[in-house]
Amino acid sequence: MNVGKEIEKKRGIKELIDETWALINRAKGSLSDPKLGEGEKIRWAGALANAIGTLNRLLLKDGAGGVNEEDLASILSKIPKKYVKIVNKKVKIWRGLKTHLGN
Repeated sequence: MNVGKEIEKKRGIKELIDETWALINRAKGSLSDPKLGEGEKIRWAGALANAIGTLNRLLLKDGAGGVNEEDLASILSKIPKKYVKIVNKKVKIWRGLKTHLGN
């Protein structure tokens, strides 16, 4: 095993986790932006759900155990409820896939 490559891989995952958090924060801000229309906010809700799924996979790869309920509640705490429903629907889908695939 090449230790240098392993360290570089970990560093890459950490950077991706940081970038994903930045996307999550951008999506949360967009969902609260009064200048955006309903259609744009629905797309941002979908992007947020996808980013949460990506964050979950990255955290699992990094050995951090994935996104737990507290993390999810914190992410969703400051966005309008109708968009939380959209995000939760997608989160349930990827959690169901995870369970179904035995991961």
